[in-house]
Amino acid sequence: MMRPVISRRAMLLAALCAAVLSGAILFRAGSLGASQAQTTIRGNAPGEWRYWGADAWSTRYSPLDQIDASNFKDLEVAWQWKGGAFGADEYYRTTPLYASGRLFTVATTRRVAMAIDPANGETLWMWRLDEGIRWQKAPRQFAGRGLSYWTDGREERVIVVTPGYHMASLDARTGRPDPGFGKDGVVDLMEGLDLPMVKLAVDDTGSLIISDAAPYRKARPGETWNPVTRTGADGTVGIDPSYGQIANSSPAIIVGDVIVVGNSSIHGYYPIRSRNIPGYVRGYDVRTGKQLWRFNLIPQPGEFGAETWTRGSKVHTEGVGKVDAWATYAADPELGLAYIPTGMPLLDEYGGHRPGANLFGNSLVAIDVKTGQRRWHYQFVHHDIWDYDTPMSPNVMDVTVNGQRRKVIAQTTKQGWMYVLDRVTGEPIWPIVETPVPQSEVPGEESWPTQPIPTRPAPYSQQGLVESDLIDYTPAVKDSALKLAKQCRMGPYYIPASPTDGTAKSGYKCSWYAPGASGGVNIDGGAAVDPETGMIYVGSQTGMSTIQVQHDPCSEFRYSSPRDNCGLAGALPPPPGYTPGQDRGGDWEARSRMSMIGGVSIVKPKEYGGVTAYDLNSGDKAWWIPNGVWMQVTSKDPILAGVTLPPVGGRGQAQIITTKTLVIYGTGRNGSDNPPQLYAVDKATGKQVGSVRIPSRTTAVPMTFLHKGKQYIVFATGAGSNTSLVALTLPDGGTR
Repeated sequence: MMRPVISRRAMLLAALCAAVLSGAILFRAGSLGASQAQTTIRGNAPGEWRYWGADAWSTRYSPLDQIDASNFKDLEVAWQWKGGAFGADEYYRTTPLYASGRLFTVATTRRVAMAIDPANGETLWMWRLDEGIRWQKAPRQFAGRGLSYWTDGREERVIVVTPGYHMASLDARTGRPDPGFGKDGVVDLMEGLDLPMVKLAVDDTGSLIISDAAPYRKARPGETWNPVTRTGADGTVGIDPSYGQIANSSPAIIVGDVIVVGNSSIHGYYPIRSRNIPGYVRGYDVRTGKQLWRFNLIPQPGEFGAETWTRGSKVHTEGVGKVDAWATYAADPELGLAYIPTGMPLLDEYGGHRPGANLFGNSLVAIDVKTGQRRWHYQFVHHDIWDYDTPMSPNVMDVTVNGQRRKVIAQTTKQGWMYVLDRVTGEPIWPIVETPVPQSEVPGEESWPTQPIPTRPAPYSQQGLVESDLIDYTPAVKDSALKLAKQCRMGPYYIPASPTDGTAKSGYKCSWYAPGASGGVNIDGGAAVDPETGMIYVGSQTGMSTIQVQHDPCSEFRYSSPRDNCGLAGALPPPPGYTPGQDRGGDWEARSRMSMIGGVSIVKPKEYGGVTAYDLNSGDKAWWIPNGVWMQVTSKDPILAGVTLPPVGGRGQAQIITTKTLVIYGTGRNGSDNPPQLYAVDKATGKQVGSVRIPSRTTAVPMTFLHKGKQYIVFATGAGSNTSLVALTLPDGGTR
C-alpha cells in the first residue's frame, strides 16, 4: 500500500501538510538554477556538496574560502527552513546536499524528500511514500541522514531510501519519480534477498519497541484492515516477520552509474529473538533500478569467511543476524571501490550463541562496484561483545609516508582508535598488532583472545581503566578513587562485561567500559580531512561507564544488557515464579554515575574527546582542543574540600567540516556550549579564529556550498516537532 506524494512549495504550511496527509499530489517545476558544472573532483563539482560527506571520498572538505577567519564572526542567519512543519522526528540527523542550484534534504520519521531554494529556504518540491505498517514498525523510524545525488550531465536524480526499506529515484528538478526506475520510480528493497515475502498485519497502533518487541506479524488468511482500531492487514507485503526486521538509516552512495545501498537492523542492546535478518550490500543500476549484485555481510555456507561462524552462518540459524551496514559510506571512483563500514552481530554485549571471529562484523569491506566482489576487508574487532560497530564512513586521502605517496583510507571507530589502511590492498600503513586482551568470565561466552591494536595514530578517547588513570589530587582522593575503581573489573582496553549474578570467577559484577557504546567516535561526530595537506580532524567524546550482562527472563538469549521484556508483545512468556521488577532496566545514565566521587570523574582529565588533529603523513598527533568550551568542575563532597579541580572539555561530539582555510564545527546535540555557537579554528594550530551564535545546537554534520556567488553554511538542528535547517551567510557586501 504505497502512495507517492509530491508537493509544490512551503507556503501556507498547514494546507501543505494537510495535502500531504490526504495523499494529494501537487507539483511545481523548479528552474535548473546554476548550470551543470563539467569538472568534478572526487565526484563533486566546484562549490557543490553532492555527497553526505561532501564528495565520494567522504572528506567533508570544500575548497571554498569566501568565509574565512577575517569574517567568520560576521555570519548571519540567511533563513531557517522548518522541517517540523512536515512532521516530527526523534532528533534531526540530516546533512543536506547541494547540486545544480538546489538544496536536497530529508525530514520527519517518514523520511520525506525535499528540494529547497538555497537563497531563501523556500520548499520547491517534496515527495513521500506511504508505506503503511512497514513504516509503522520500521526498526529505524527516523529521518535518516540524507539523500544521494546523480547526474550524467543531462539528467539528474535524487535517491531516497525510506524507513520501510524502499528506494525511490526522483527527478532532481521536479521531484517526480522516474518512471523508468523500478516500478513507477520505486524499488522494494525487501525483494532480491531470497527471503519469503508475505502479507503483513499488526495488532496495535504503536511503533516497534527497541528490544524488537511488538513487531508486525504474518497476516492470517482473509484478514483485512480495521480502520477504527487501525489493526489487521492493510495490504502491505514484506519479508516474513519470523526472519526478523530490516531497515535503512543512512543514504546510499552512487559510484559511476551504480547505487550502492546497505541496510540497518534492530538495536542490539537487549533484543528478544535470537534470529534476525543479516546485513546485505547491493548494487543497483541508477537508470533502471535493476539489482546488479548482492554481497552478504554474514557469509553464507561455502562463501569466504563462513568458517568464522563456528556454529554456522546460514540465514535463520540461531544467533545469526545483524552485521548491518547502517552507517554512511565512502568510495574511490577511480579504483571502482565502495568502502563499507559494518556493524556487529547479534547482540551487543554477549556472543555466546555465535562463537568465532564473526566476519564481516566490525569491519571495513572494500567492494568492487561493478561486480559486487570483495577486494579486501579489515576486521577491527573480533567477536564483538562491546557494541563497537563501525559507526562512520571512512575518510579517503592521499598522503606521503616515508617519502612515498600512498593511497590511504582512515577509519575512525567507537573504540577510540583510527585505523589507517592502504585503500588498494587493505594493508595497514603503520603496524596494527594482534594483542592479548582480557577474556570473558560470562558463562557460555567464548571471547576472542586478541584484538588489533594500532601503533599509530595515538587514541583520541579514554580506553579502559588502569590505576595510573585515577585522580590523585590528595592521598585520600587517590585511595577513594582506587577503592571505587576496584569494585569493577579493570584493564587497559577491551574489558568484557561481567555478569550481574556474581557467577564470574573473579566475583566481579561489573566491568569498566571506556569508550562506551556511544564511542569514541559515533555517527554524530566523525572526521573531516584536508586533502591538500594530509591532515585529519576527529570529533569524538570520552568518558567512563560500566558494562554488565544478565538474563532477561522473557528473551531467547542467555544474557543481554540488563533488561526485563516480560509482558511485551512478542516476548517469551514469563517463567514459573516470575516476579516483575520495579523497572525494566536499560538505565544507561546509571552506567556512568558509578565512576564519580562527589560528581567528579575518577579519571584524570586528558586531551581526549573534543577535536583532535593528526598529520597522516607521519601518523603524529598535531593538536587538540575541547569541544567548544572549557567547563569548570566543582564539588561539595568533603573529600574534595580545598582541592582546585582542573576544568574539563565540553561534552558531546564535535561535528566537523573543513574548508580552504578553516576547520568549522558545531558541538552536537549533547554539546556543552551555552549559548550555542558554530566555531572556526585554524587548521594548522587549532587556535580559535571565530565563532558565531546560532539558534540551537547542531544535530548533524554541517555542509557548505556556493550559490549565486555567496557561500552558505547549512546545518540541521532540533528534535520532535521543532526541527529545522539553518543557513548562515555573510551580510550583503561581506563577500569577496
